[in-house]
Amino acid sequence: MRTLVVSVIADERPGLVAELASTVAEHGGNWLESQMGRLAGTFAGAVLIEVAAERVEELTEALRGLSDIGVVDVSEAATGVQGSAEEPVGLHVVGQDQPGIVREVTRALADRGLSISELHTSTSDAPMTGDRLFEALAVVGLPGDTDLAGLRTALDEVSTELSLDIQLDDGEGLSWGEVPDPA
Repeated sequence: MRTLVVSVIADERPGLVAELASTVAEHGGNWLESQMGRLAGTFAGAVLIEVAAERVEELTEALRGLSDIGVVDVSEAATGVQGSAEEPVGLHVVGQDQPGIVREVTRALADRGLSISELHTSTSDAPMTGDRLFEALAVVGLPGDTDLAGLRTALDEVSTELSLDIQLDDGEGLSWGEVPDPA
């Protein structure tokens, strides 16, 4: 069996995922995992598919033929990536929307050799003021030898520089940028 990663971008419409799933099934593929969503009227996502080695070409051709869906890429998945000794931890970032938030937070993680396995970002109107708020939720892999003090310092610097609330759920209840409870 081979594992393929399929990247999809299309104008959002009903039945889009069903059409993609039908094509996968009709060509012997097994839909394993996916992350998909709508962004400003555009549908984007990635799908992990398993298929028999002798059917890879057939499935790839069929997927690339879905021009109205907009299959961007079909490629074989890397092997041996799973099973690392990283502990997944949550990262939550909230603050007034401004350019550079994602760049600075992800740079702080990358500079320490940390990988992001999931990242979800959004903007919304703040209650009362109507200012635009930025929010990011991430799952980050922490190897056992991670310098947590260095990570805390780096995230604290980003929090201070950009006036953000950054919380890392590493089991120690760590958070940065929050106003302390006066009680």
